[in-house]
Amino acid sequence: MQIGQVIENTQGFVLSQDDDGNDLPQGTVRVRVSGRGNNDSTTEHYAYPIDVNRIHMPLVGEKVLLVKTPTDQNTAFHKVARYSYIKICNIHNNVNTNVLPFEHVGKASSGGGADPAGGMGGEPLSDDTVTQISHEEKEVPPLQPYDGDILTQDRYGNAFRMSSTVSGGDYDQPTQPWSGTPGEPIMILTSGLNTAAGGLYVIEDYTQDKSSILIASNQKINIDSSQPKFGPPGTAIEASSAFEGAQVVINSDRILFNSKVDSILLSGATTVAISTPKWAVDMDVFFTLFDDLLTTMQKVYAGISVYPTPMGGPTLTNPSALNELMQIITKYKEMTQGG
Repeated sequence: MQIGQVIENTQGFVLSQDDDGNDLPQGTVRVRVSGRGNNDSTTEHYAYPIDVNRIHMPLVGEKVLLVKTPTDQNTAFHKVARYSYIKICNIHNNVNTNVLPFEHVGKASSGGGADPAGGMGGEPLSDDTVTQISHEEKEVPPLQPYDGDILTQDRYGNAFRMSSTVSGGDYDQPTQPWSGTPGEPIMILTSGLNTAAGGLYVIEDYTQDKSSILIASNQKINIDSSQPKFGPPGTAIEASSAFEGAQVVINSDRILFNSKVDSILLSGATTVAISTPKWAVDMDVFFTLFDDLLTTMQKVYAGISVYPTPMGGPTLTNPSALNELMQIITKYKEMTQGG
C-alpha cells in the first residue's frame, strides 16, 4: 500500500488511452508516487478507481491511498498489475478540498529514476505543468456525526445521512431537527446544505437547505409546511410539524412529479389533502360534497324535490333544495385557508 499525489485527472472525465493504447476507465487519474529507496526516486502511473460502482473523483494535488491490483493483461512471464486508488487522504480536515503543494516536481519517467528537484526532504515546490481544471473552492463544514451514524458528504454541500434519534451526548450541534424514541432509524438526503450556519459542524436545516428528502421510521420532523392548514377543521389532519410516525418528507422550492408513460397515483388510507394559498382541500370531503350537490340537483330535475307554485302565482323557492345547497356551501367554505 502506497500514497500517491494526483497530478492529472482529465483522463477520468473522457475516453482516453494509456501509453500502450489501452482504454482508461471512468475515474482514472495520474499519480506521482515517491520511491521507497534511499535515492528518493519518483514514478508516475495511471491509477484506476478500485470500485467501479462508486467513484470519488480526487482533485489535482490531493493524495490518494494506492494498492496494486490484478488486471486482465498478461506478459510472457507474469500477469500485469496496476495501481488502484482507494480513498482520498484527509490532510486538512476540509470537506471541499485536501489539495497540497506538489512534491517531487521534476517529472520522472514511468519507470522511475531520481527526482532532480528533491521534494520530500525539503520544502514543497510548485509545478507549473500541473493544473486544476474546474474545481470551485467553497467553505463547506463537515456534517455533524451522531453516535453510530453512517455519513456520505461531497465537496459542495450534498449529503446523505443514515442516522437515528439520539438522546444526550456531547455534540457540537446537539439539537436534531427531528425527535422521537432514541435509536429509531432515519435517512436524510440533502442537496444544498446551509453552509453559512456557523459552528464546527453543520446539521440539516429544512428552512435553509435547498432540497431534502427525509425517510423517517418513527420521528416527529421539525418542519413547517408552506401553507398552515390541510383540509377543513373537521378532518383533523395533523400539521407537518405535529405528526409523529413513519413518514417520507420531500422539501424544496419546487417539486415536479412527471410520469413519462403511465400515471401518477395518489392513494391515501385516510384521505388526500391539497393545500394552496387560498384553499385547504380534503379530497375525501370535497368529492363527498360534490356527490351531495349532484344528488340535490338530481332530485330537483327529477321532480322529487319540487318548487311550490300557487294557483296563478309565481314559482316559489324550494326550501328543501335550498337548505341542502346551503349546507354544501357552508362545508365547502370551510376548505379555505381562512375558513
